[in-house]
Amino acid sequence: MNNPYPIILDLANKKIAVVGGGKIAARKINSLLAIKVSPTVISPKLANSIPLEQIHWIQDYYQRKYVMTMDLIIACTNNLQVNRQIVQEATARQLVNDTSEKNYSNFYNMATITQNDLLIGLSTIGKSPAKVKKIKKMLEKWLDQQN
Repeated sequence: MNNPYPIILDLANKKIAVVGGGKIAARKINSLLAIKVSPTVISPKLANSIPLEQIHWIQDYYQRKYVMTMDLIIACTNNLQVNRQIVQEATARQLVNDTSEKNYSNFYNMATITQNDLLIGLSTIGKSPAKVKKIKKMLEKWLDQQN
């Protein structure tokens, strides 16, 4: 990604797919569920932390037919070749995030802090997730002290 531009997307009435069912997928799915978005999840297996009753689960390996009508696709399988395939098969109108390699994505997520009517997005443009995690904890602590 050469020209990152931070935006906030309204995902209401959007079709979202998460391809993968492991730890990273669980984190992405739970962040979508937190904003009342119920994704379609494509994976033969799911991590225990993924609530089945809140998602549409396609219990299968990735196939292009499952994502053709999706607006946003998060590729987070444990197979780099499958993640690349998902990116390559996406149409020009689809937003695709390859969690295994940001350079293949046309978007990626920021760490967020939400408190009351405040939403803070944090990013190192993919260079240091550990740094973002540390700063997020510091900001959350500071915000708690302000309330």
